Amino acid sequence: MSNPWNGKVVFEAFWWNCWNTAYTDWYTYLAALAPRLAAMGFDGIWTPPPFKGDANGGKDSISNMGYTPYDYYDLGSKLQQGCVQTRFGTLDSFLRLVAIAHANGLEVYPDIVIDHCDGGGFDNSSPADLTDRYKAFQYAGFAASGRWPKSWMDFHSNPVHWFLSGDWPFASFGPDICYQGRCSDSGAADQNCYMRREARDWFVWFTRQTGVDGFRFDDVKGFPPEVVEDLLYNAMGPGTEYFCVGEFVSYQTGDLDGWVAAVENRSGAFDYPLRGGLYSMVYSGGYFDMGSLPNYQQQNRYKTVPFVNNHDTWHGRYWDSAGDNSNDHDQRTGDWAKNGSELAGTIDPDNPRAQIAYAVAMTVDGNPQLFYEDLFVNYNADRTSANPATLATRPWLENLVWCHQKLEFKAGAYKVRFQGSQQLLILERSARAIVGVNNDGSAWHDAWVATDFGPNVELHDYSGSRPDNIWTNQDGWVSIAVPPTSYSVWGRVGIEGGFGPAGKPTTQEFQMDDDLGDSNPATPGYGGKLTPGEPRTAGSIWAGAGTEVEVWVYLDDQENPPTATLQVLLPDSVTGAKSSAPGPRVSGPVTPLNLKFTAATEGYYQLTAMLTDKAAQPVRAYVKATYTGPARSAKF
Repeated sequence: MSNPWNGKVVFEAFWWNCWNTAYTDWYTYLAALAPRLAAMGFDGIWTPPPFKGDANGGKDSISNMGYTPYDYYDLGSKLQQGCVQTRFGTLDSFLRLVAIAHANGLEVYPDIVIDHCDGGGFDNSSPADLTDRYKAFQYAGFAASGRWPKSWMDFHSNPVHWFLSGDWPFASFGPDICYQGRCSDSGAADQNCYMRREARDWFVWFTRQTGVDGFRFDDVKGFPPEVVEDLLYNAMGPGTEYFCVGEFVSYQTGDLDGWVAAVENRSGAFDYPLRGGLYSMVYSGGYFDMGSLPNYQQQNRYKTVPFVNNHDTWHGRYWDSAGDNSNDHDQRTGDWAKNGSELAGTIDPDNPRAQIAYAVAMTVDGNPQLFYEDLFVNYNADRTSANPATLATRPWLENLVWCHQKLEFKAGAYKVRFQGSQQLLILERSARAIVGVNNDGSAWHDAWVATDFGPNVELHDYSGSRPDNIWTNQDGWVSIAVPPTSYSVWGRVGIEGGFGPAGKPTTQEFQMDDDLGDSNPATPGYGGKLTPGEPRTAGSIWAGAGTEVEVWVYLDDQENPPTATLQVLLPDSVTGAKSSAPGPRVSGPVTPLNLKFTAATEGYYQLTAMLTDKAAQPVRAYVKATYTGPARSAKF
């Protein structure tokens, strides 16, 4: 498997209101699922929003899917909104998921929601005529108020942007953030305003803290595109060779192309126009013009993401459920594929034409995204207690992933070989694969097409729709015949085997300051500046047994550095849980301070540090760890 960075197969690793009672949290379940996803051939996983959401008027925020953020610096380590963990787990379990995904050769792409937030208190300073005055956000910190407080001045409406129109100031799921700049009454306000600076600083912190590999940005239509460009440039550097996608919901290709250009190709977009075509094809009963399908694609496909379903198009146990997590499977009348909480109609993965839709989405340019509810048969009794090793899949979708990866689709140029039929479409990934799709429900369709395979090459159908092999002729042409309501995937004979991607280490950086973390005894107690004689815990890493760990402590100012001690606390040798058992340590000037050791057992290694110079002033510090998580674990 050798995919280019913009040709990865991405798995959306959650469903709306996802839950698994067999595990302590969703992140832990995904960590257990990671080896299976890697064995299927996936390149990366899209994970849900990682920050603490508001309590939604309930006792805690466990019910919040993360799309109404409360505190961006709370990844599940502060006692806020009624709980410490987020819906999906703790900071510890998220960092562990990243490390275990990396150990399995998987990248991690969290969902980023920066259009709005919610859960603030009543803002007494706000004008009485504001519709929503709950815009005072004050957060927990270790020894001070938490970082990035907000007030009504940071949202719409405010003195810089009072007169509202268009998508940017539209409040849909809570107070809508104002980034000023073009998002203002004048159209030329401060581009480096408080919210823009704080968002940038947070995103850099988040990327270093977690060690994630890419991102999905939610509702990017809701704020200026230069915000995304700014964040990505500062966190990921000037290059663009990483996965990133924005949710810009429009069925006009020009809208998506314009947004991608505005972010300077640092992010792609979900190809909603193509998805609209696929939806029409699936539900047109064989009367859709297949030859027109390539014309639905957005033009700028540098980092595009074709997809069939996602969590916004499927709410409920079944594809036609009446509402969130409904047990109904009633094929209701009217707009029967879309319920009131969905963004667009669901494509039923058990409709035979859904297989055609996925075959096209996998073949066209971009990073194809597969949805959890499509890959897994997720409507049975084990929906909320699934065993990651045995949860049933749809084998045809596994096979399409295998074909994409083993035939190396994206290593070959995309070419439309035949589109002169209402029913038949034939695409080629140059000299890698030929994919034919037939929308006719009762008859075979075929066509002779040119190929880049060359003359007299034997080809095999790896989809299994045809048992016989075929050959290109002396001119490199071949006859492609496809069964009714089906697809075929032709590649050179002799390709076989599974996947064993190489793992990689993880680097995560813990910033220690008084406005980060939480000293409440109910929390892990992470954060706080380095102080003399008082060990502070930066955070925890879950290292695999027998793996090498390297830890650094450094400061903003390396001139005249104080002396400090870096102390590692060992995990429980049986469970891997945290313990107070002392492990490796090193003392000396923070120039920086460096420690290397071999993890004797798998589990949580706590990283603590303190100043040893009694006259030193408390100082902000950074504790960075490079380590390798276990690819598999029997400890969770």
